[in-house]
Amino acid sequence: MDATPHTLLLALVFIWAGPAQIGAAEKTNFIHLMMDDWGFGDLGAYGSPRGGATRVKTPNIDRMAKEGKLFTDYHSVSPVCSPSRAGIMTGRFPGSLGIHSALASNNQTNLERGNVNFMDPNVLSVTKLFQENGYLVGHFGKWHLGSTVHPPAPSPREYGIDSSVTFDSFNDTQLGNRFEDEFWSAKTSTMIIDLAIEMITNATRQGKPFYMNLWFHISHAGLNPTFEQKTVYGATVQKQVSAVCRTPSTNETTCPYLIYWASQSDADQQIGRLLEALKAMGVDDSTMVAFTTDNGPEESSGYFNAVGSAGPFRGRKRSLYEGGHRLPFIVRWPGKVPAGRVDHSILSGADWMPTVASLAGLDIPAETRATFDGEDMSSTFTSLSEHTGRKTPLFWEWRKTMSGPCWHRAPRLAVRNETWKFLMNPDGTSKELYLLGMMKTAAETQLYEVDNVATSPEYTSLVASLSDMLLKWWNTLPKGPVDEDLNGCQNFPFPTET
Repeated sequence: MDATPHTLLLALVFIWAGPAQIGAAEKTNFIHLMMDDWGFGDLGAYGSPRGGATRVKTPNIDRMAKEGKLFTDYHSVSPVCSPSRAGIMTGRFPGSLGIHSALASNNQTNLERGNVNFMDPNVLSVTKLFQENGYLVGHFGKWHLGSTVHPPAPSPREYGIDSSVTFDSFNDTQLGNRFEDEFWSAKTSTMIIDLAIEMITNATRQGKPFYMNLWFHISHAGLNPTFEQKTVYGATVQKQVSAVCRTPSTNETTCPYLIYWASQSDADQQIGRLLEALKAMGVDDSTMVAFTTDNGPEESSGYFNAVGSAGPFRGRKRSLYEGGHRLPFIVRWPGKVPAGRVDHSILSGADWMPTVASLAGLDIPAETRATFDGEDMSSTFTSLSEHTGRKTPLFWEWRKTMSGPCWHRAPRLAVRNETWKFLMNPDGTSKELYLLGMMKTAAETQLYEVDNVATSPEYTSLVASLSDMLLKWWNTLPKGPVDEDLNGCQNFPFPTET
């Protein structure tokens, strides 16, 4: 095998780091892997729908599922990036933080969107909680929780992060040469894992436990995989590695998938390097690794190579239908999380902070715990059986427009209460009710959000109750602009006789 910089780095780590010191082994380490714009159907373990020789190759992530627990009913707290990440960091639904859509790098755009400029550093974050409890904390990759220059957004260090190399951030070491290197996007996954391995090495040498966010660029626009990354898919696609695959001119049904899958497969390969490094440094059994993504797949009408799969679900990024926020979620922790299990418990990105704090045995201040929208799901992670049910419902909002087919344009508000999902607009229009149930009983449910039963007389009282619940939550959020395109396909200009 050729010696590349990252293989040399890993080889040196294997030789020099040695087993973890006793101090680090006494506590659990945590790694949160977050991809960008991957869909429910973008992994082999989740039944990637493109069969045959060109099915997306994610063997290392699939191995995580075999060695851990795969969840089928996990949801981000938003169908877009910044609010989804804020939920992971704080255990809260992001609207309460004034983050309703992607945070821009300039104040005026954020003002027009009704957003704050950055996540409030005075809100206790999961990173600050772990740092205050003696953990070495790192964040490598995407930030997107504030990057304005005027006013200056806080550095990641102000959120309890000891070591960070990021992008979509301000006042921090930037990841590579984003605007100068043609293959920057192709190199980001390797750079992130190189930094992660370096930090794990430092933590084990110091005898300290670690917490890391590894938030990838892949598969956000734009993608430009290298020749070597594309050839993972074999000789049958090597003819398509020229620049023609970067523009919508020819081979339109093949080139976008090649670019998208090649980028994903490289990210998967780097995750494999991370897992091997954990074993080599003797911290595999003491490290919990979670894999997910920030929201559903991007709409291809906005970016040619955005061909991610939402699996069986209606909706994509920016949509409150399941495809916009129902995502892959895998937890691996040898000896603690049962291997090879598929779990249909309802989980939220807001559960991350209370759950990992519980698993680490950390005390959360009462005033912070009172703000949580997420729940402690630690028993669900480690149990052989499924969780019996959430104590609280999940809520979503989306105030902006959505590009692409009107079929994916959901109402502005949504609530999931046990097996029921209800959607509506703030003005009370476009009410939709679906019995989602469990993935294993999909044939008996409206899992695909096609058969709306909101107008059925037998559900009148349920619709009234969920409407009241949803509007009460909506009225607790900061007010701001809401785009008027609220009716999905209802206003489609279908041809009529004149």
